[in-house]
Amino acid sequence: MKDHGTLATFRAEQLSLRRGARVIWDNANWEITGPTAILGSNGTGKSSTLAMLAGQLSPDSGDLVFRANGEPIEAESWMTQMSLASPWLDLPSHLTLEEALRFHGTFRRERQGDLSWGTLILSSGLSVGNEVPLRLWSSGQRQRLSLALALGTQSSAVLLDEPASNLDAEGTAWFQRVLAEVCERCTVVVATNDEKKEAPKGASLLRI
Repeated sequence: MKDHGTLATFRAEQLSLRRGARVIWDNANWEITGPTAILGSNGTGKSSTLAMLAGQLSPDSGDLVFRANGEPIEAESWMTQMSLASPWLDLPSHLTLEEALRFHGTFRRERQGDLSWGTLILSSGLSVGNEVPLRLWSSGQRQRLSLALALGTQSSAVLLDEPASNLDAEGTAWFQRVLAEVCERCTVVVATNDEKKEAPKGASLLRI
């Protein structure tokens, strides 16, 4: 396992985040390093917080600092240091599995060994025809692919939004096995309202 001091870190300093009239964070100070679960009921702002960590949203005030490999990362480069699986981020629906892998590989590099994209897809139980576009896949099949790509991408941080949604018991067991292994390598942040099913074991908790 990586030394805790070398893992990617997110630090909020006097941070405020609002979505419409809803206040998610108000002058908040917190730090995320290593396996972390963002907990809260539906509608409290878990997904918005994850989107902020991914650089998709900016805080209304205060600062959010992302450090990877011991260095601060400029906001425009955040996505080169992290991978993400979320319902609001999807691959083009006309792609087949092979095309989706090539498309993702144009921008990112995969981990090696048991955490390579191909190995993860195989171990997930995902099985679709070579010519079947993503738009014809089931929600569970798309979720397996999304997780395999996020968990299998070389990155300093992995961000997952309700990752076990649309997974059956077999898929959830696969996810939990892979999640434990990835947590040995980098910071993993899971937004969830089901801590037992989706949170990394031994995770720090950030409650909204």
